[in-house]
Amino acid sequence: MCRSPHTPIDHPHECRHMHHPPHAPIHIGPIRGLLHIAILKLVREKPVHGSEIHSLLKEKYELDVPKPLVYGLLRRLEMHGLLHSRWDTEGGGPAKRIYTITEEGIEYLEYMLKKLNKVKILVDRLLS
Repeated sequence: MCRSPHTPIDHPHECRHMHHPPHAPIHIGPIRGLLHIAILKLVREKPVHGSEIHSLLKEKYELDVPKPLVYGLLRRLEMHGLLHSRWDTEGGGPAKRIYTITEEGIEYLEYMLKKLNKVKILVDRLLS
């Protein structure tokens, strides 16, 4: 039985309906895999709304990603308990959902940053 395309695939040879030959690496893209970490890091700095996160990704990390991708990740991070949101109805204009990081989100972010630091060391060695 084939797995969902959203499920990590440990054994690509189990499903013959995939577009990749057995044992071929599946390209997800390095930036998309790190985007949730960048978002958590931004939200750790201060509570922000989705549109501001989208702008900050461009300004701080030079990441120009589609807004729907950012909003989808925000919802998933909240579903997993890493972010919390509330509606801000103050001020003019439509209500905005403001995101804050949870304690679990901080722990996860710190863990992932340590892991990335180890990967960075390896990448630096490979590139030297």
